[in-house]
Amino acid sequence: MKFNAMFSDLVEPEFLKRATKGDVPELFQCALDAGWEVDPGGAWVLRHFSESYHGNRSSFTDLTGYEAAVNGRAIPDLDLADDDPARVETLARRAYAFACSALFALRQVPGAPSGSAYISIGPALYDENVVTGSVTFCMQHEGEAPYLADISRMTLSGVLVVDSEECADPLH
Repeated sequence: MKFNAMFSDLVEPEFLKRATKGDVPELFQCALDAGWEVDPGGAWVLRHFSESYHGNRSSFTDLTGYEAAVNGRAIPDLDLADDDPARVETLARRAYAFACSALFALRQVPGAPSGSAYISIGPALYDENVVTGSVTFCMQHEGEAPYLADISRMTLSGVLVVDSEECADPLH
C-alpha cells in the first residue's frame, strides 16, 4: 500500500485495516458479482462497469488509459451529509473495501495480470468544503507506464494505491 502525504493527513492508513466486505456499497457489490473480463483488445475491465461505459475505445492510445476510463467510479456518498465528521473515513473505508475485494477477485481469474486500485479522496470540484472520492482499477501492462506514476506529486487529493499482491485474502 502506497499513499501520498495528503492521504495520510486525511485518513490514518491503519484505520483501513478495519474495513470489511460489509463496507462495499451496493453498486460496487453488483460490480463484484459480475466479475472481471478481458476485452478483445486486452483490457481488463469490471463487466458491470463495461456494460454502462459509452466512450470510444479507439480514442485511447494504451490499455491503461482505457481501463482507467471504464473502471473508474465515484465512491457512493449520497447517504452521507456533506458536513459529516466521519465522511472522509467512510469514503476511504468504502473505497478500500471495494478495491481489496475487486483485486482479490481478479487474482482468482486464471491468467489475470497484476492490477492496482487507485483511491483518491479530496475536495469536490464544485465545492472545496465537500470531500468526495473515487476508485480506479488498472492492470500492469508491459511497456506502459502506471496510471499514476508518482503519487507524491498529487497535491489536490489524497491518493492511495493498493496492488493485487496485497489482496491475497478475502475481506470478512
